[in-house]
Amino acid sequence: MKRYILLSLMAMLCAGSCAPNQKREAQENADVLSELDPKKSETQAQLTAIPQNDLYSDGATKLIKTANYRFQVESVKKSTDAIIQSIRKYPAYISSSSLHLENPILENKMTIRVQNEYFQDLLKDIDAQAKFTNRRDVTTEDVSKDFVDLESRLKSKREVEARYMEILRKKAGTIEELLEAERQIGMVHEEIEATISRINHLRSQVSHSTINLEFYQTVAQQLHAGDEVTIRDKFVEALSSGWNAIVSISIALTYIWPLLIIAGCVLLYIRLKRPFGINRQ
Repeated sequence: MKRYILLSLMAMLCAGSCAPNQKREAQENADVLSELDPKKSETQAQLTAIPQNDLYSDGATKLIKTANYRFQVESVKKSTDAIIQSIRKYPAYISSSSLHLENPILENKMTIRVQNEYFQDLLKDIDAQAKFTNRRDVTTEDVSKDFVDLESRLKSKREVEARYMEILRKKAGTIEELLEAERQIGMVHEEIEATISRINHLRSQVSHSTINLEFYQTVAQQLHAGDEVTIRDKFVEALSSGWNAIVSISIALTYIWPLLIIAGCVLLYIRLKRPFGINRQ
């Protein structure tokens, strides 16, 4: 009987000590599950996702056009003003501009973004400013396949995301499995964001073409604007230089006229003396 009573007391003490541990473990599990709130993950997904039917690869050709153009102009200032006026005629804008002087060259570097369908029209307007063309390269890149690949990848990532979201909704599996699902959703979100960013970048490149301009002038030409040097001008300049040389020499001889008279007398004496010496021999 005493043994039975002792065993009963031990059992009651064990039950009393284990109950708090079980409650604490249950509370911890409940806290973890509360953190794995599927609504929270759905909200994060909505911030990064784009509509499922918002696809850009409709079968049409997607082209990125780029022009690299370098030419000489009469006046950088006048050409800059004219190009700006041309840009205002179209859906276009200047994304960057840099003016610098490296004697004797004054150069303006300008990057223009123009809506794709007006690309050639704007180039024709700019052609009118070129006095001498150093380089005019126009390239076209077809990125239709890139859109198909990116949108296919985006679709696959969304399917993976949906499967992990379903696991969180049903809370099926152990705590470790639910935590892993939450971690995988975060990784998928990052990949979806990167894919969407790449798609948006390609869209911008396709919708607006790029024109990289470099136009320059020689500063010395600007100082004599409107003056054209002809052959007649060169002859006049040569005659004037020759006359100036004669005048300078005459003035110099005037300064040394006594020396010239003495030198002339010496030469005359030598000339007259030489025949007498020959006769004596």
